[in-house]
Amino acid sequence: MNSESPPSWPVVEPPPFLPAPRRRWPLALFVAVVLALAGAGACYVWLNPGLLTPSAGREAGDANASANDSAVMTDLLAAQQKAADDLAAIEKTVADQQEQLKAIVGQLATLNSKIDALKGPAPQAPAAPSLSPGPTASMPSASVPPVAPAPAARVVPKQKKPPRVAPTTGPISVGGAPLNVAPDATVR
Repeated sequence: MNSESPPSWPVVEPPPFLPAPRRRWPLALFVAVVLALAGAGACYVWLNPGLLTPSAGREAGDANASANDSAVMTDLLAAQQKAADDLAAIEKTVADQQEQLKAIVGQLATLNSKIDALKGPAPQAPAAPSLSPGPTASMPSASVPPVAPAPAARVVPKQKKPPRVAPTTGPISVGGAPLNVAPDATVR
């Protein structure tokens, strides 16, 4: 490509660089907003004169306020004392419940140990009964420790194989389609 223009085109010189004129309307808008806010503030102070000047009757109001403050303080102290008493009662209740819980856990541990002892090999009578009748036959002697019989071996029977099904001959229906009675028949 050629960047030169053909000689038949007129040559136009670019205009000289001139700075754009400054816009002054944002500055004027800002000044107008500031003046409007200042005017609104002045109106507010004008309508509420007590904001900037202290009131003359404030000393009389302080005496009434101190009487009200002492009444409020006594109420607050009473409420604080009641809250402290309630908190102490709750702490005592929690401590009692923890003691009960510890006692229950101890009882549970003893019950677990008793259950474990009962689950262990239990003393049984000898496998061959003695021929002599009497109370000695039913009670084992204290000098001979009881012997647990060996567990009997379980015999598991073999599972029988299912009988073989003879393969079918002929048409098989798939999906509920009707079958042709004769395999040689043509489908219409």
